[in-house]
Amino acid sequence: MLHDIGKIGIPDEIINKPAKLTDEEFAFIKSHPVIGGDILKSITSVPDVYEAARWHHEHYDGTGYPDGMKGRDIPEVARIICVADAYDAMTSARAYRQAFNQAKVREEIENGLGTQFDPLVGSQMLAIIDEDKDFDLHE
Repeated sequence: MLHDIGKIGIPDEIINKPAKLTDEEFAFIKSHPVIGGDILKSITSVPDVYEAARWHHEHYDGTGYPDGMKGRDIPEVARIICVADAYDAMTSARAYRQAFNQAKVREEIENGLGTQFDPLVGSQMLAIIDEDKDFDLHE
């Protein structure tokens, strides 16, 4: 629930922009994991909360941000949040697009195995999606 807390440091006009972000605006967005990590760093009552916030946008192939971490160097909690956050983003309507249907979400996650997503964690998410016949998970 706290992984995106760093978005409080991003201007509302960027967070709520209904059109494609400029490179400068995207650079602001990419700073939210660092801001969130800094906010949560001193919290010790919630295990791994710093790691989840700081590295949930790292991609398994090393192309993510903020630090370009790769594979198993990315903390497991962040690899899990990465898949869950992507699922949530795809199944939520945005100002610039409608929510994806379950088949499209499944396809996107499957296509991201080994690149954006840890293959094991992503495969576990696919199994959960396959069990969710009524698409209840997105609610």
